[in-house]
Amino acid sequence: MDKVLLAVHAHPDDETITMGGTLARYSAQGIRTVVVTCTRGDLGEVRDPGLLTDVGGVAELRDRELDAAVQRLGVSRVVKLGYSDSGMAGWPENHRPGAFFAADLAKAAAPVIDVIKEERPQVMVAYDETGGYGHPDHIKAHQVAVAAFEASGSARPARLYFVRLPLTWSREFVRALRQAGIDAPGSAAAGADAGPDVAEIGTPDDLVTTRIDVRQYVETKLAALACHASQMPADSFLMRMPLELAQRVWAFEYFSRVYPAPGASRAGIESDLFPSGDPVVFPVGLDLSNV
Repeated sequence: MDKVLLAVHAHPDDETITMGGTLARYSAQGIRTVVVTCTRGDLGEVRDPGLLTDVGGVAELRDRELDAAVQRLGVSRVVKLGYSDSGMAGWPENHRPGAFFAADLAKAAAPVIDVIKEERPQVMVAYDETGGYGHPDHIKAHQVAVAAFEASGSARPARLYFVRLPLTWSREFVRALRQAGIDAPGSAAAGADAGPDVAEIGTPDDLVTTRIDVRQYVETKLAALACHASQMPADSFLMRMPLELAQRVWAFEYFSRVYPAPGASRAGIESDLFPSGDPVVFPVGLDLSNV
């Protein structure tokens, strides 16, 4: 049976920021990669109005950017659920008609269940319950992905992972950018500015079960990010990173295996999302010497 990886994301660009290296790596290995994007990101700020010249609005622009980015990453299929962006926590847009956050959970999960049954992925990746940094659409994407996973019956993937932003790594990410003279917010590891009240983001390091080596794919990740030009202009904190710095801070991408749970007796950290007979493991704990 061919290997298939399914990832569920909230907005165009999230697929690249959180796991672009992983998608590129598995795609290059001949594994079928499928990305579900829940919203069109239509509330995203577009600082360069010239980008909107030949499109019908922000949603169409970001649709096109997503198509270009996943092509760079080698993604086999992208599925767009088409919900409206809900905005940040507490915005009135959280509950506007068509907003993802306000969507009925079962209805939102139904097309994801269909994708699972069509693609039969062995591995599924979603956000954790925090969505990484508390964005309403990320939290809803977590809920939708888990609901679809649980309701997919005999097609249920063999493994479910959550994207993780380990706290120690997140702090080091911000520190490295600031040392390089880049004005990075405390939420920089998520690729977003969550505001001045958010000094840092991340989950406990010991939740990480899996570390994917993506050093060969950092340039591909950067190229895919550049496709999201409306959200990642050249002067943004991620795009200002020199290649050498990006290769250090993005050398690895982190995940937690939540099904089946690895158990307290695991010998180390996995290096592959797919089951293997003789997995290579890293010592328990995160080696941040590369940052």
